[in-house]
Amino acid sequence: MSDIQGWTYVACPLAHARRYLAGVLPTETLQSQRLELRVPVRIPGADAALATEVMVSCAPEIDPTHESDRWHIRWIPRDQRLYPSFEGTLAIKGAEDYETCRLVIEGSYRPPLGPAGEVIDAVLGRRIAQATVDELLRTVAASMEQAFRFDESRKPGAAGRRGGAGNV
Repeated sequence: MSDIQGWTYVACPLAHARRYLAGVLPTETLQSQRLELRVPVRIPGADAALATEVMVSCAPEIDPTHESDRWHIRWIPRDQRLYPSFEGTLAIKGAEDYETCRLVIEGSYRPPLGPAGEVIDAVLGRRIAQATVDELLRTVAASMEQAFRFDESRKPGAAGRRGGAGNV
């Protein structure tokens, strides 16, 4: 098992983030959600992306520090021969302002291919695993932000607020 972590900012207030996350991942049930992740792979002379489908499941956890909403997260790739399985924690944490929050993943993955995978992991696999974590964070954050912007645009007076200075 190899440890891995990642985080990203989400343009959504912390107070609303749990609701928007639940629209992307099954955070309140033990069901799984299918997600397709396109992981960029940097190969000299080529701009390629690996695509894999993963089954993601989340289960609520209690944060002993009471500083964040937290879930046990696990994903299993459709092709377990080439992609790592992951198990860890997903958390929504505060950011520097009230308009954003942070989505944080910490956990461990098992390199595919058994003992040979351990060697490959040291050379290339770890970068693929990190890119997969980063892509999951980007995918989830983008969906949360889109849903938040949509809801905000439907509020009464939203058009006037978008106009900025000069509106009466």
